Amino acid sequence: DDGDDDDGDTTTTNNNNAEEPAKKKSKKKKKKSSDETKSTSMTRERRLPGGLLISDMILGTGPPVKPGKRISLHYTGSLRSNGHVFDKNNSKQHPLVFRQGTGEVIRGLERGLEGMKVGGERVVTVPSKLGYGKKGSGLDI
Repeated sequence: DDGDDDDGDTTTTNNNNAEEPAKKKSKKKKKKSSDETKSTSMTRERRLPGGLLISDMILGTGPPVKPGKRISLHYTGSLRSNGHVFDKNNSKQHPLVFRQGTGEVIRGLERGLEGMKVGGERVVTVPSKLGYGKKGSGLDI
């Protein structure tokens, strides 16, 4: 416990870069400007069951996240109460990679990514019960 009276909500910003390739053969990715590949409209915040809040900052144009698919993303985890960044991955060479729906990451992150499209950016606010719980994680959470 860090002594903070906050309810433990964490905010994670995700940039969903890629999903498991759908058997694409010999197609090379072309570098396009972000205007060509993404729609830049922000959606209003939505509350999901369990207190999870999501807000799309950039709507992706690729396939949606589905259970069992491999996901690759960049994220920043911060405390909602004071903005303290407790975890971050913005390495272009080493994004966070996991299979959706397998419990490899906190439940709130998995649920918050459901339906997000490849190429999008989403802010996910995770209540402690869907994150690290009352015991937290390390000294920061």
